[in-house]
Amino acid sequence: MSLQDELKGKTLALISQQMNNWVVEIQRHIGRHQETLVRALDELQETVARYDERIDEGEIGRAMSEVVAAQPPPAPSGPGFGRLKTSLAAIEKGTSLSEVLTYLVNEVSQYVERSAMFIVKGPSAIGWYSRGFDGTPETIKQVNIPLGTDTLFRPVHNQRQALRMALADTPGTVEALARLGGRPRGALAVPLILRDKLAAILYCDTAQAEIPESVADLIELLVVFAGKIVDVISVAPKAAVGRTTSSGTSTERAAAIRSGGDEVRERAGVPPRPPSQPERPLASPGTSPDESASTIMFNPGAVAQVRAAAAAATASTATPARPAAAPPPAAAPAVLTPEAQKAHEDAKRFARLVVSEIKLYNETKVNEGRRAKDLYERLKEDIERGRQMYMDRVAAPIRETTNYFYDELVRILAGGDPSALGPM
Repeated sequence: MSLQDELKGKTLALISQQMNNWVVEIQRHIGRHQETLVRALDELQETVARYDERIDEGEIGRAMSEVVAAQPPPAPSGPGFGRLKTSLAAIEKGTSLSEVLTYLVNEVSQYVERSAMFIVKGPSAIGWYSRGFDGTPETIKQVNIPLGTDTLFRPVHNQRQALRMALADTPGTVEALARLGGRPRGALAVPLILRDKLAAILYCDTAQAEIPESVADLIELLVVFAGKIVDVISVAPKAAVGRTTSSGTSTERAAAIRSGGDEVRERAGVPPRPPSQPERPLASPGTSPDESASTIMFNPGAVAQVRAAAAAATASTATPARPAAAPPPAAAPAVLTPEAQKAHEDAKRFARLVVSEIKLYNETKVNEGRRAKDLYERLKEDIERGRQMYMDRVAAPIRETTNYFYDELVRILAGGDPSALGPM
């Protein structure tokens, strides 16, 4: 073996021996550190356990209470489905256009601070009934908002869509409603569409920054539902629709049928009308007076035909005008079959609906005509349009044996006094 190989072997042996010694020494150090770490962990665990025993739960509870109390109150989640069902049932009680709109405003007032119904007639939105506003119930009827002015009503009228906004963004609306008082900040306007025609606009406002979106959605739903109810009762009796009602509904409907007019308004929570009413707006430029005075139920295109028929009837007789009197009906059968009874109820309901709308859109003329006992002369065109609709809708056997349309003229328009109709 050469010297070089011997040196190499000796060196490797020494290095191997030293490394073995180092490994043993390192393992001893690791063992000692592991023992120290375990003891430290045990001591730390004991310390934590002692701290846990010293926790003051009462102090923590008080601190949590302070934090919760400092938080702003949670935002209301909006009316629930149960409340919505109650409102729908209330609106469904209406048996005429005016009743349905009255119930609608009453129910909406449960969700917002103030609400009002504006009837769209010609170029204006005319206040009709309200809840929550300052002043007397007649104050709203003195509000006439031109639909062409820069108010919340203009976009709702033009686009036929509900609009929710801050009143600070529409100073024209604040000015138009100034006489109603209050300091509202958020507002909502919802169109009421009847037979593809904008019939009215429901206005709501609140002193809060805005009307919550959930409440606005619910109000829109109530307005749509009210419109559908009016459409249904204008073509069929409510019983034929198959809706279920709660206990007491039948009694309330019977009361509405018996009372009618201002008494129905009182039962619905609407104050009675005073003897005088503000004049309705004139027809808009470019429209005929008949068109501006037309109601939802009546077709303005039939005015010319009615006028011609009335003129022909006047020319064909020289009999002087006489006070209105009911034409003598033929003898009705003593006992009606269920089908015949239903047909008579349909005729009564339709007559009541038509005459109720004449009164709704001509309150001033009705009040003045009652005093002057010339209701027919003042409302001749509306009455004859309604009579023609009744004749077209009701079967001849019923028309020839009853006076339902005339009865409703006396009860609703004349307030029960036939002489108030004047010469017919």
